[in-house]
Amino acid sequence: MKYMGSKRYLLGSGLGDLISSRLVNAKRFVDPFCGSGAVVKYVAGRFDGEIVAGDLQEYAVVLAKAVIGRTRKLDPERLERKWIKHAQKRLLKSRQYIEAVQLESRFCEDLARWVEASRLLCSQASRIGPIWGAYGGHYYSPRQAIVFDYLLRYLPKNQVDRNVCLAAMIVAATRCAASPGHTAQPFQPTETASAFIKAAWNLDAINACLRAVQEIAPLHAKVKGQATSENAVALVSDAREGDLVLVDPPYSGVQYSRFYHVLETIARGYWREVSGVGRYPSLRERPHSAFCNATQSEKALEELLSVLSLRGATVIVTFPKGECSNGLSGDKVIGIAKKWFTIAPASRIHEHVVTGKFSTLGGNNKVNKHNRLKKSRVKSQELLLLLVPKKSA
Repeated sequence: MKYMGSKRYLLGSGLGDLISSRLVNAKRFVDPFCGSGAVVKYVAGRFDGEIVAGDLQEYAVVLAKAVIGRTRKLDPERLERKWIKHAQKRLLKSRQYIEAVQLESRFCEDLARWVEASRLLCSQASRIGPIWGAYGGHYYSPRQAIVFDYLLRYLPKNQVDRNVCLAAMIVAATRCAASPGHTAQPFQPTETASAFIKAAWNLDAINACLRAVQEIAPLHAKVKGQATSENAVALVSDAREGDLVLVDPPYSGVQYSRFYHVLETIARGYWREVSGVGRYPSLRERPHSAFCNATQSEKALEELLSVLSLRGATVIVTFPKGECSNGLSGDKVIGIAKKWFTIAPASRIHEHVVTGKFSTLGGNNKVNKHNRLKKSRVKSQELLLLLVPKKSA
């Protein structure tokens, strides 16, 4: 899945080994910033205890719940018949789908006209789902948009099946989006970006969903866990001795809900209204984290770590070593951590290269000296801190 800030790269470069070494004695694993669900999936296949996950954004909860909310594999062919084929039968009779296919055949060789005609077509109201009107002609072609809407409308009613299918839709939506690694803004039909729009719009949304189902269906937890949409402090309020908690807080001064509003729309199944180039929902509709506010981030981290310390949990913290746009830095994180925990010798600094023009999510202020744009390849150092309660040191 396209997701900036994912811990997949760190799992193979130290974080995975650190987690695995501490799971041996853990009673629960808690991830209050579960995001793309990469860490939750990693732990689910290795841990015999309960996994608790949370995030302010609903799409992240869906991704986690699709794996830790069950203890057995699902048959992807059954889900294909029950969900995708069922929705597809109705889709093929849809007026919007027929018009989208006709429009595509007329304009697909002229990208600028295709985009213009697509936006006009998708401005016509649809009662099927939210993607057509909100994102058709922007992040998705009209054909892709109506496919996603029908797949949303005909999700299975069984909750376990529904979780997996909805998670598959979220993954497919990231792969099909005509946007950078996140969905803060869609590409526009400029000379440089037109090729990216065309490549994305030519992807088959149904096949993308089917592939995602095939990837997710075999994954499951050994013990059924729970995933909820709430802030990190509330989630860990019942932490206890024996818990292993991963603290991977935001590092950007821009709210993450700006970058993933498309995924949130799919998870919720609705938005009331969107606007602007980015097709954003209103601010009141977007979750806000204190960790993304430069005046609140230190206090938020202090509160979180103090609760975990008083509860006797063992904590793994990951955070960029340098100064970030949300006001936190590696040194500040270490300073706060030392107030409440002993930093174990297993802690380390991992160096890696972040790629992609927008991959820092506004997390740093590095620019190219020629055009003042963020560098497309940024060398970064990530802290991997193992924090043990002082009474256990």
